[in-house]
Amino acid sequence: MARYKKKSGSLGAVALIVLAAMVLSSVIGVALGNSETGKTPSGTPANTVEPSGTPSGNTVEPGGNEPGGSDPQNGGEQTDKPSSPKETALSRQDFTIDPATGLAKEIKVVDDNYMLLVNRTHPLAQMYKPDDMVTVKYTVSGVGVKGETDQLRKVAAEAFESMVEAAAAQEINIKMRTGYRSYEYQRDRLYNPEVKNKGEAEANKSTAKPGQSEHQTGLALDVGGESQKYALSYEFGETKEGKWVAEHCHEFGFIIRYVDGTKKEPGKLTGYVFEPWHIRYIGVEAATEMHQHGGSLTYEEYLGILD
Repeated sequence: MARYKKKSGSLGAVALIVLAAMVLSSVIGVALGNSETGKTPSGTPANTVEPSGTPSGNTVEPGGNEPGGSDPQNGGEQTDKPSSPKETALSRQDFTIDPATGLAKEIKVVDDNYMLLVNRTHPLAQMYKPDDMVTVKYTVSGVGVKGETDQLRKVAAEAFESMVEAAAAQEINIKMRTGYRSYEYQRDRLYNPEVKNKGEAEANKSTAKPGQSEHQTGLALDVGGESQKYALSYEFGETKEGKWVAEHCHEFGFIIRYVDGTKKEPGKLTGYVFEPWHIRYIGVEAATEMHQHGGSLTYEEYLGILD
């Protein structure tokens, strides 16, 4: 009898140990999410991955950040590097040249692409006309057509006015002679008269065909200085006003456009003679990048469009 009780007690102890082990194993399995079997505890959503390897749904990157969003651990900065102005400009314009015509497709739609390329091979359509132009405060009176050539697109007008005021603070006085020119203005008042007087070959050296002038964008202008009574002159670049413009215009988003030409011969890339008075708005970041090349880089070279 005593021997039976001893045996029964031993078996009961073993049973208790086995039962405890089973309970402990179950608890550990739940805590670990049954990782060995790949099962997920009931009530906990699975972090599923589709066969392609792409997380399903509107994924969030580690750290709780939306793709391309700000990272609190990185000072709130953007985690995806934004496109540069140059990359943005290249992605928003078709630069393909048609072998039959030697021209890219005409640009018809006006948008906020302030870096669009316009030259002899990349023209604007006759219908192209910005709808956000404003009258520039600092213009030479009696030049061009009031309500047209005294205007620029708003972003360029504000930048130029800031530049004029910054120059005046250093006793440098500059004004805009002409800004926006319509297709018709370029054709009837500039190009056709030049062809009639000089012949087409000579006219093409210094005067844009209608549709091929940056002035039609509303982002380009001709600037004159007080020392020359605000007239256009090839010597403008040697005046104190011209030197100031060359040194500082990038700070306001402008570049001197036709730097590969001379006074008599057009540049191979820009297609025009050098005009120290002709500046073009492309934005501060891009203009500053170009200025770092010493003022010798053409806009075509900057964009990599050399046709």
